[in-house]
Amino acid sequence: MKSNEKITALIAARMGSSRFPGKTLEDLHGMPMLSQLIERIKASNYVNDLVVATTDLNQDNDIEEWCKQNEIGCYRGSADDVLGRLTSAAKHFNCSTVVEVLGDNPLVHCELIDSCLIKYFSGDYDYVATLTDEYPKVDISLKRFPIGVRVQVMSLETLKKCSKLTSEERHREHATSFIAENPKIFKTSFIEAKGKFELCNRPELTFAVNEKKNLNLVREIFSMCYKDNKNFNLNDIITAFDNNPHLKVDMGNS
Repeated sequence: MKSNEKITALIAARMGSSRFPGKTLEDLHGMPMLSQLIERIKASNYVNDLVVATTDLNQDNDIEEWCKQNEIGCYRGSADDVLGRLTSAAKHFNCSTVVEVLGDNPLVHCELIDSCLIKYFSGDYDYVATLTDEYPKVDISLKRFPIGVRVQVMSLETLKKCSKLTSEERHREHATSFIAENPKIFKTSFIEAKGKFELCNRPELTFAVNEKKNLNLVREIFSMCYKDNKNFNLNDIITAFDNNPHLKVDMGNS
């Protein structure tokens, strides 16, 4: 990995949500959920910049204001064209390598980010991500992480190429789906839930905060794990989940 490489964590976040409006700045263990996510990203050994890409809707003024107060870069763009928003944000902040994380994935851990980055640079890939069930076309035998801890790494050039090649609405809304679906165009690879991540081979679990019940679950995980290690990892999360059967009930049918 080049010592002068600018590696930017790009967080796609918004306040609008049909199932859980306002979730991005909801309290999570004493601070906004977005803030907890950023603290976990900052623990990466390689990420050296951070930008929040939110929408130009009035309801996301609060996110922009929060970013200003906390000296975090913020870009505002289309609510529907997420691919366009991320590409424009990466251009605006002159990002060379982008680590894309969703704002409702507060359990993403720096260890996942660094593993993706190491693989990305070692194999000259266009795109590397943690493998989840969000990639149905990838070999079904490969071991998958829970939903809600996804990390995606790509270059600005890959984002620009993707944005240029697809105008289909679903690809614009789900920003990297075109990349994942076209391995003949983009050189892609995935981090599996094996080796040091063996405990995390739990694709049936969902930690994405899409509904209030998901936030309640994540709050309980924070309350169990944070006191021992503020930067608790995915193995800690899975262990806490398995050792506390009531959390499975809390998860419901997420």
